[in-house]
Amino acid sequence: MIPDGTPCRHDEFTACNIRFVGEQDGPPERELKSHLTTLLRSEPSVHRAYLARVQYENAAAPDVALCLAATNPDVEGIKARVGRLFAGIFRPDVYLDVFFLSDSQEAEAAKVCRAFYVAS
Repeated sequence: MIPDGTPCRHDEFTACNIRFVGEQDGPPERELKSHLTTLLRSEPSVHRAYLARVQYENAAAPDVALCLAATNPDVEGIKARVGRLFAGIFRPDVYLDVFFLSDSQEAEAAKVCRAFYVAS
């Protein structure tokens, strides 16, 4: 739910041919990463997290995505918690894609993006 009481929008899609462009970083992103780190510490299934700029096939410009390396995650629960956290920090018209990485996707992401969260 967005702070004004509006439900968060959750659209689900399957993305093919994702290209990892780089890390999304700056003051607002560092604040988000700090909050996400706190949230992810309570998610034992999540091993690593990246805030990446990604280029989807046929997209005009890169998007920002929270990319999670996880084993047997509670996908819907994690997406809902991340959505609430994100909505509390950014404007309602801004969105964050959340997806769970395959091993090969994580290897590609790690080439251009540093994990901001690594489970201990």
